[in-house]
Amino acid sequence: MELMQHARAQGYAVSASQLERWRRRGLLPQPTRVYRGRHGTASAYPDGTSDLVCALARHSTPGRKSDDLALLAFFEGADVPETALKIAIARAYFKGRLRNEKVVARAAARVPEGWESVLGQEYEAAEAEARTELAKGGRLVRQMRSNLRRLPDLAGASQREVDERLIGVLVGLNMFRLPEDDHEFMADLSAVLAFDCTPYDGDVLAVWEYAAISHSSQMGRYEETSPEKRFELLLGTSQEELRDLRIEVRTAVDQMWHRATGGLESEADLSRPWMARHAAAMLMEWMSARQVQPGKVSLADRYFLSLGLLQLRCLAAERSAGDAWQYPVGEGRAGFIARTTRSQHTS
Repeated sequence: MELMQHARAQGYAVSASQLERWRRRGLLPQPTRVYRGRHGTASAYPDGTSDLVCALARHSTPGRKSDDLALLAFFEGADVPETALKIAIARAYFKGRLRNEKVVARAAARVPEGWESVLGQEYEAAEAEARTELAKGGRLVRQMRSNLRRLPDLAGASQREVDERLIGVLVGLNMFRLPEDDHEFMADLSAVLAFDCTPYDGDVLAVWEYAAISHSSQMGRYEETSPEKRFELLLGTSQEELRDLRIEVRTAVDQMWHRATGGLESEADLSRPWMARHAAAMLMEWMSARQVQPGKVSLADRYFLSLGLLQLRCLAAERSAGDAWQYPVGEGRAGFIARTTRSQHTS
Protein backbone atom coordinates (compact mmCIF):
# COMPACT_ATOMS: atom_id res chain seq x y z
CA MET A 1 0.00 0.00 0.00
CA GLU A 2 2.82 2.40 0.91
CA LEU A 3 4.55 1.71 -2.43
CA MET A 4 1.39 2.56 -4.36
CA GLN A 5 0.87 5.73 -2.32
CA HIS A 6 4.45 6.86 -2.89
CA ALA A 7 4.18 6.20 -6.64
CA ARG A 8 0.86 8.04 -6.80
CA ALA A 9 2.40 11.02 -5.04
CA GLN A 10 5.07 11.08 -7.79
CA GLY A 11 2.42 10.98 -10.51
CA TYR A 12 2.41 7.24 -11.30
CA ALA A 13 -0.75 5.16 -10.97
CA VAL A 14 0.59 1.76 -9.91
CA SER A 15 -1.83 -1.04 -9.03
CA ALA A 16 -1.38 -3.95 -6.64
CA SER A 17 -1.55 -6.39 -9.56
CA GLN A 18 1.23 -4.51 -11.36
CA LEU A 19 3.44 -4.67 -8.29
CA GLU A 20 2.78 -8.39 -8.08
CA ARG A 21 3.72 -8.87 -11.75
CA TRP A 22 7.00 -7.03 -11.20
CA ARG A 23 7.68 -9.18 -8.13
CA ARG A 24 7.06 -12.40 -10.08
CA ARG A 25 9.42 -11.18 -12.82
CA GLY A 26 12.13 -10.48 -10.24
CA LEU A 27 12.06 -6.72 -10.78
CA LEU A 28 11.03 -5.99 -7.19
CA PRO A 29 12.61 -7.46 -4.04
CA GLN A 30 10.56 -9.85 -1.93
CA PRO A 31 9.18 -8.14 1.18
CA THR A 32 9.90 -9.36 4.67
CA ARG A 33 7.18 -9.80 7.24
CA VAL A 34 7.47 -7.46 10.22
CA TYR A 35 5.56 -8.18 13.45
CA ARG A 36 3.64 -5.16 14.77
CA GLY A 37 2.22 -6.52 18.01
CA ARG A 38 -1.51 -6.04 18.32
CA HIS A 39 -1.60 -4.71 14.74
CA GLY A 40 -0.43 -8.02 13.34
CA THR A 41 2.22 -8.14 10.61
CA ALA A 42 3.15 -5.94 7.69
CA SER A 43 5.29 -6.17 4.57
CA ALA A 44 8.59 -4.31 4.73
CA TYR A 45 10.70 -3.58 1.65
CA PRO A 46 14.42 -2.69 1.47
CA ASP A 47 15.41 0.98 1.27
CA GLY A 48 15.15 2.34 -2.25
CA THR A 49 12.21 0.15 -3.30
CA SER A 50 9.88 3.16 -3.57
CA ASP A 51 12.27 4.84 -6.03
CA LEU A 52 12.58 1.56 -7.93
CA VAL A 53 8.80 1.34 -8.30
CA CYS A 54 8.70 4.87 -9.73
CA ALA A 55 11.53 4.05 -12.15
CA LEU A 56 9.76 0.89 -13.33
CA ALA A 57 6.48 2.78 -13.72
CA ARG A 58 8.24 5.51 -15.73
CA HIS A 59 9.56 3.02 -18.27
CA SER A 60 6.78 0.45 -18.23
CA THR A 61 4.95 0.17 -21.55
CA PRO A 62 2.77 -2.65 -22.93
CA GLY A 63 4.95 -5.51 -24.14
CA ARG A 64 8.24 -4.13 -22.77
CA LYS A 65 10.59 -6.94 -21.77
CA SER A 66 11.73 -7.46 -18.19
CA ASP A 67 15.39 -7.15 -19.21
CA ASP A 68 14.83 -3.74 -20.78
CA LEU A 69 12.87 -2.56 -17.74
CA ALA A 70 15.65 -3.70 -15.43
CA LEU A 71 18.35 -1.90 -17.44
CA LEU A 72 16.32 1.29 -17.90
CA ALA A 73 15.64 1.49 -14.16
CA PHE A 74 19.24 0.62 -13.26
CA PHE A 75 20.87 3.28 -15.45
CA GLU A 76 18.40 5.78 -14.09
CA GLY A 77 19.91 5.12 -10.67
CA ALA A 78 17.46 2.66 -9.11
CA ASP A 79 18.55 -0.38 -7.08
CA VAL A 80 17.34 -3.27 -9.21
CA PRO A 81 17.35 -6.74 -7.57
CA GLU A 82 20.71 -8.41 -8.21
CA THR A 83 19.51 -11.53 -10.03
CA ALA A 84 17.23 -9.69 -12.47
CA LEU A 85 19.93 -7.06 -13.12
CA LYS A 86 22.71 -9.54 -13.83
CA ILE A 87 20.50 -11.59 -16.14
CA ALA A 88 19.58 -8.43 -18.06
CA ILE A 89 23.23 -7.33 -18.38
CA ALA A 90 24.33 -10.81 -19.48
CA ARG A 91 21.63 -11.09 -22.14
CA ALA A 92 22.28 -7.60 -23.50
CA TYR A 93 26.01 -8.29 -23.75
CA PHE A 94 26.19 -11.88 -24.92
CA LYS A 95 23.43 -11.61 -27.55
CA GLY A 96 25.16 -8.71 -29.25
CA ARG A 97 28.61 -10.28 -28.89
CA LEU A 98 27.39 -13.59 -30.31
CA ARG A 99 25.90 -11.85 -33.36
CA ASN A 100 29.15 -9.97 -34.00
CA GLU A 101 31.28 -13.11 -33.54
CA LYS A 102 29.15 -14.96 -36.10
CA VAL A 103 29.60 -12.16 -38.65
CA VAL A 104 33.36 -12.05 -37.98
CA ALA A 105 33.58 -15.84 -38.23
CA ARG A 106 31.90 -15.75 -41.65
CA ALA A 107 34.40 -13.09 -42.78
CA ALA A 108 37.31 -15.17 -41.46
CA ALA A 109 35.98 -18.27 -43.24
CA ARG A 110 36.44 -16.49 -46.59
CA VAL A 111 40.22 -16.45 -46.11
CA PRO A 112 41.75 -19.00 -48.56
CA GLU A 113 43.07 -22.12 -46.88
CA GLY A 114 46.74 -21.85 -45.99
CA TRP A 115 46.89 -18.05 -45.88
CA GLU A 116 46.99 -18.02 -42.09
CA SER A 117 50.47 -19.52 -42.23
CA VAL A 118 51.62 -16.53 -44.31
CA LEU A 119 50.30 -13.63 -42.25
CA GLY A 120 49.45 -15.37 -38.99
CA GLN A 121 46.19 -16.11 -37.23
CA GLU A 122 46.24 -12.79 -35.34
CA TYR A 123 46.34 -10.84 -38.60
CA GLU A 124 43.56 -12.88 -40.17
CA ALA A 125 41.33 -12.35 -37.12
CA ALA A 126 42.06 -8.60 -37.20
CA GLU A 127 41.26 -8.42 -40.92
CA ALA A 128 37.96 -10.25 -40.35
CA GLU A 129 37.06 -7.64 -37.71
CA ALA A 130 38.14 -4.86 -40.09
CA ARG A 131 36.09 -6.11 -43.02
CA THR A 132 33.08 -6.56 -40.74
CA GLU A 133 33.43 -2.93 -39.60
CA LEU A 134 33.78 -1.75 -43.20
CA ALA A 135 30.67 -3.68 -44.22
CA LYS A 136 28.64 -1.91 -41.53
CA GLY A 137 29.34 1.40 -43.27
CA GLY A 138 27.61 4.31 -41.62
CA ARG A 139 28.99 7.67 -40.59
CA LEU A 140 32.17 6.21 -39.08
CA VAL A 141 33.32 4.57 -42.31
CA ARG A 142 32.21 7.54 -44.45
CA GLN A 143 34.28 9.92 -42.32
CA MET A 144 37.32 7.63 -42.43
CA ARG A 145 37.11 7.54 -46.22
CA SER A 146 36.81 11.33 -46.36
CA ASN A 147 39.84 11.75 -44.11
CA LEU A 148 41.93 9.33 -46.18
CA ARG A 149 41.10 11.18 -49.38
CA ARG A 150 43.10 14.13 -48.06
CA LEU A 151 46.22 12.18 -49.05
CA PRO A 152 47.36 13.34 -52.52
CA ASP A 153 47.48 9.81 -53.97
CA LEU A 154 43.90 9.10 -52.84
CA ALA A 155 42.21 12.43 -53.60
CA GLY A 156 40.83 11.18 -56.91
CA ALA A 157 40.97 7.45 -56.21
CA SER A 158 38.03 5.07 -56.50
CA GLN A 159 36.18 3.96 -53.37
CA ARG A 160 37.65 0.49 -53.82
CA GLU A 161 41.19 1.89 -53.66
CA VAL A 162 40.36 4.00 -50.60
CA ASP A 163 38.70 1.02 -48.89
CA GLU A 164 41.79 -1.15 -49.38
CA ARG A 165 43.85 1.46 -47.53
CA LEU A 166 41.11 1.82 -44.94
CA ILE A 167 41.12 -1.94 -44.35
CA GLY A 168 44.82 -1.63 -43.51
CA VAL A 169 44.11 1.01 -40.86
CA LEU A 170 41.25 -0.99 -39.34
CA VAL A 171 43.39 -4.13 -39.25
CA GLY A 172 46.12 -2.29 -37.35
CA LEU A 173 43.60 -0.98 -34.81
CA ASN A 174 42.30 -4.53 -34.26
CA MET A 175 45.72 -6.12 -33.72
CA PHE A 176 46.87 -6.99 -30.20
CA ARG A 177 49.43 -4.19 -30.44
CA LEU A 178 49.56 -1.10 -32.64
CA PRO A 179 52.11 -1.70 -35.49
CA GLU A 180 54.07 1.48 -34.77
CA ASP A 181 57.13 0.39 -36.78
CA ASP A 182 55.09 0.23 -40.00
CA HIS A 183 55.52 3.77 -41.32
CA GLU A 184 53.05 3.34 -44.18
CA PHE A 185 50.38 2.16 -41.73
CA MET A 186 51.10 4.99 -39.30
CA ALA A 187 50.89 7.57 -42.10
CA ASP A 188 47.49 6.25 -43.17
CA LEU A 189 46.38 6.05 -39.51
CA SER A 190 47.40 9.68 -39.02
CA ALA A 191 45.39 10.69 -42.08
CA VAL A 192 42.34 8.71 -40.91
CA LEU A 193 42.44 10.24 -37.43
CA ALA A 194 42.75 13.80 -38.80
CA PHE A 195 43.81 15.32 -35.48
CA ASP A 196 44.16 18.71 -37.15
CA CYS A 197 40.40 18.88 -37.71
CA THR A 198 38.04 20.37 -35.16
CA PRO A 199 35.37 18.30 -33.38
CA TYR A 200 32.81 20.07 -35.57
CA ASP A 201 34.25 18.80 -38.86
CA GLY A 202 31.72 16.19 -39.96
CA ASP A 203 31.81 12.97 -37.97
CA VAL A 204 35.46 13.10 -36.96
CA LEU A 205 34.36 12.48 -33.35
CA ALA A 206 33.03 9.07 -34.32
CA VAL A 207 36.47 8.25 -35.77
CA TRP A 208 38.32 9.41 -32.66
CA GLU A 209 36.08 7.41 -30.36
CA TYR A 210 36.40 4.23 -32.39
CA ALA A 211 40.19 4.59 -32.48
CA ALA A 212 40.38 5.39 -28.76
CA ILE A 213 38.31 2.37 -27.78
CA SER A 214 40.34 0.11 -30.07
CA HIS A 215 43.69 1.44 -28.86
CA SER A 216 42.59 1.21 -25.24
CA SER A 217 42.48 -2.58 -25.55
CA GLN A 218 45.95 -2.55 -27.16
CA MET A 219 47.32 -0.68 -24.14
CA GLY A 220 46.21 -3.38 -21.72
CA ARG A 221 47.86 -6.65 -20.80
CA TYR A 222 46.71 -9.33 -23.21
CA GLU A 223 44.95 -12.27 -21.60
CA GLU A 224 42.80 -14.97 -23.09
CA THR A 225 39.23 -14.89 -21.89
CA SER A 226 35.99 -16.65 -22.71
CA PRO A 227 32.24 -16.11 -22.36
CA GLU A 228 32.29 -18.46 -19.39
CA LYS A 229 34.97 -16.42 -17.60
CA ARG A 230 33.15 -13.16 -18.30
CA PHE A 231 29.91 -14.63 -16.97
CA GLU A 232 31.63 -15.86 -13.82
CA LEU A 233 33.10 -12.40 -13.33
CA LEU A 234 29.63 -10.88 -13.58
CA LEU A 235 28.21 -13.38 -11.09
CA GLY A 236 30.95 -12.54 -8.60
CA THR A 237 30.50 -8.77 -8.89
CA SER A 238 28.78 -7.21 -5.90
CA GLN A 239 25.87 -4.79 -6.04
CA GLU A 240 28.16 -2.03 -4.81
CA GLU A 241 30.66 -2.72 -7.60
CA LEU A 242 27.85 -2.67 -10.17
CA ARG A 243 26.77 0.73 -8.87
CA ASP A 244 30.35 2.01 -9.18
CA LEU A 245 30.57 0.63 -12.73
CA ARG A 246 27.27 2.32 -13.54
CA ILE A 247 28.77 5.68 -12.56
CA GLU A 248 31.82 5.08 -14.76
CA VAL A 249 29.74 4.03 -17.76
CA ARG A 250 27.26 6.87 -17.36
CA THR A 251 30.12 9.39 -17.12
CA ALA A 252 31.79 7.99 -20.25
CA VAL A 253 28.53 7.83 -22.22
CA ASP A 254 27.58 11.37 -21.18
CA GLN A 255 30.98 12.70 -22.25
CA MET A 256 30.70 10.96 -25.62
CA TRP A 257 27.18 12.35 -26.06
CA HIS A 258 28.35 15.84 -25.07
CA ARG A 259 31.04 15.76 -27.75
CA ALA A 260 28.76 14.19 -30.36
CA THR A 261 26.16 16.95 -29.90
CA GLY A 262 28.79 19.66 -30.16
CA GLY A 263 28.34 20.56 -26.50
CA LEU A 264 24.61 21.16 -26.84
CA GLU A 265 23.60 18.30 -24.53
CA SER A 266 25.54 17.30 -21.42
CA GLU A 267 23.72 14.03 -20.70
CA ALA A 268 22.87 11.09 -22.92
CA ASP A 269 19.27 9.95 -23.04
CA LEU A 270 19.32 6.39 -21.68
CA SER A 271 15.53 6.16 -21.57
CA ARG A 272 15.54 4.20 -24.82
CA PRO A 273 16.02 0.42 -24.56
CA TRP A 274 18.74 0.22 -27.24
CA MET A 275 20.80 2.88 -25.44
CA ALA A 276 20.42 1.05 -22.11
CA ARG A 277 21.52 -2.22 -23.75
CA HIS A 278 24.54 -0.44 -25.26
CA ALA A 279 25.46 0.93 -21.83
CA ALA A 280 25.08 -2.56 -20.32
CA ALA A 281 27.46 -3.97 -22.94
CA MET A 282 29.99 -1.21 -22.15
CA LEU A 283 29.70 -2.02 -18.44
CA MET A 284 30.36 -5.70 -19.14
CA GLU A 285 33.37 -4.96 -21.36
CA TRP A 286 34.89 -2.52 -18.88
CA MET A 287 34.30 -4.93 -15.99
CA SER A 288 36.65 -7.35 -17.74
CA ALA A 289 39.02 -4.88 -19.44
CA ARG A 290 39.89 -2.88 -16.33
CA GLN A 291 41.55 -5.97 -14.85
CA VAL A 292 44.29 -5.87 -17.49
CA GLN A 293 44.62 -2.10 -17.84
CA PRO A 294 47.71 -0.51 -16.27
CA GLY A 295 46.88 1.74 -13.33
CA LYS A 296 43.54 2.50 -11.77
CA VAL A 297 41.69 4.87 -14.07
CA SER A 298 38.05 5.36 -14.92
CA LEU A 299 36.52 4.39 -18.24
CA ALA A 300 36.18 8.05 -19.27
CA ASP A 301 39.80 8.81 -18.31
CA ARG A 302 40.92 5.74 -20.24
CA TYR A 303 39.29 7.13 -23.36
CA PHE A 304 41.19 10.43 -23.20
CA LEU A 305 44.50 8.74 -22.34
CA SER A 306 44.12 6.32 -25.25
CA LEU A 307 43.37 9.06 -27.77
CA GLY A 308 46.23 11.23 -26.50
CA LEU A 309 48.73 8.38 -26.82
CA LEU A 310 47.55 7.66 -30.35
CA GLN A 311 48.29 11.25 -31.33
CA LEU A 312 51.74 11.12 -29.75
CA ARG A 313 52.55 7.85 -31.51
CA CYS A 314 51.54 9.27 -34.87
CA LEU A 315 53.85 12.25 -34.28
CA ALA A 316 56.71 9.98 -33.19
CA ALA A 317 56.27 7.79 -36.27
CA GLU A 318 56.31 10.86 -38.54
CA ARG A 319 59.60 12.07 -37.05
CA SER A 320 61.27 8.66 -37.26
CA ALA A 321 60.11 8.13 -40.86
CA GLY A 322 61.69 11.35 -42.11
CA ASP A 323 61.45 11.66 -45.90
CA ALA A 324 59.61 8.33 -46.12
CA TRP A 325 56.51 9.86 -44.52
CA GLN A 326 53.57 10.45 -46.86
CA TYR A 327 53.00 14.19 -47.24
CA PRO A 328 50.83 16.08 -46.81
CA VAL A 329 49.40 14.34 -43.76
CA GLY A 330 47.05 16.45 -41.71
CA GLU A 331 46.89 19.30 -44.19
CA GLY A 332 43.49 20.27 -42.86
CA ARG A 333 40.10 20.23 -44.51
CA ALA A 334 40.49 23.71 -45.96
CA GLY A 335 43.81 22.77 -47.57
CA PHE A 336 42.36 19.59 -48.98
CA ILE A 337 39.42 21.43 -50.52
CA ALA A 338 41.67 24.12 -51.97
CA ARG A 339 44.08 21.56 -53.46
CA THR A 340 41.42 19.32 -54.99
CA THR A 341 39.32 22.23 -56.24
CA ARG A 342 42.36 23.84 -57.85
CA SER A 343 43.34 20.59 -59.58
CA GLN A 344 39.82 20.23 -60.97
CA HIS A 345 39.87 23.76 -62.42
CA THR A 346 43.30 23.34 -63.99
CA SER A 347 42.73 19.92 -65.54
